[in-house]
Amino acid sequence: MDETLALDVHDPEACRAWARTVRPSVDAVLTIRELSVLPTAVIARELGLAGNAPEAVVRIRNKDECRRRLREAGLPQPATALCRSAAEAEDFIRRTPPGPWVVKPRDGLASIGVSRIDEPGRLPDALARFGAPPPAMGDLPLSPYFLVETYVSGDEYSAEGVVVGGVPQVLALTRKTVTDDFVELGQRVPSGLDEKTSGEAADAVSRALTAVGLTHGIFHAEFWVTRDGIVLGELHDRGGGDFIHALVEHTRPGLELYGTLIDDLLGRPPAPVPAPAGSARAEFLLAPPGTLRAVDGWDELAAHPAVQAAHLQVAPGDVIGQAKDSYTRSAVFVTRADDGPDRVDELTADLAARVTFRVTSETG
Repeated sequence: MDETLALDVHDPEACRAWARTVRPSVDAVLTIRELSVLPTAVIARELGLAGNAPEAVVRIRNKDECRRRLREAGLPQPATALCRSAAEAEDFIRRTPPGPWVVKPRDGLASIGVSRIDEPGRLPDALARFGAPPPAMGDLPLSPYFLVETYVSGDEYSAEGVVVGGVPQVLALTRKTVTDDFVELGQRVPSGLDEKTSGEAADAVSRALTAVGLTHGIFHAEFWVTRDGIVLGELHDRGGGDFIHALVEHTRPGLELYGTLIDDLLGRPPAPVPAPAGSARAEFLLAPPGTLRAVDGWDELAAHPAVQAAHLQVAPGDVIGQAKDSYTRSAVFVTRADDGPDRVDELTADLAARVTFRVTSETG
């Protein structure tokens, strides 16, 4: 880095004022972080640089507005209610039987505060999860609104790509492993979907991103494959977390994902997209609840030649609770293989089985 400067990304107007006052000599503005997407768009507009319209960014972040725009574009969506009180949520639940329903923050991220409820009586428990965000999120302002949606039954996937010349390019489809509480435990590329379903998913994602007004940037779009076809979930105008960027680059040998973004922002001709090859998987491990005494087998896993990255996010002495979002998982490793997804799945399972979390439970 030639220079660093701290700005408050929770205050887009302060970032706009800085850009207006300082008029920095920069060629492009970009981000890898969800909470910096809006300030990035605001600064780019203020400086007259390529970027997404702030209005489009807000539309994507506010999930009810995004769902409304997708419905208007003819894309199937779950029924959604924007609520400020338990009474409003209860009214929606009464009108959309038999359930289940999903309760979540209007503009949240990382599965924080997301719950599935199978009966109206579980609503108070779901609302109680809207407490303070994890410390890793910093001082994140809480919205007074939340959403209740009808549950979509189907396998979960996501589409990864980049907008080039205003046109979304899907580079990979990712298969997800998710708990009943929506905590993501695994991501794999390729997805294993057949060619017809993959094409339908890529087409739906491209239409959706165009409908909400995305014109630049890396994207991560969640979707379900249901009996009735593709149903889009949340859209994000930044790359997917959980090492998804590494999965995409490994399975497109020679691709520079962020290099493609920078070329587009600078108006350079895009490099050819490499053909897909190989497979890669990110796997998250959960330690059982209790006080962590030791982790066996981790060093051997991290040293394995097929492991691209490995991060142990707990240490002896930590008190481990139930994993409830992306910030409360215990460990992650990324495995890569030069052949198909069956091989990377087998390798990942073997490596995960070598790791043991030794804890002392509350009962000893």
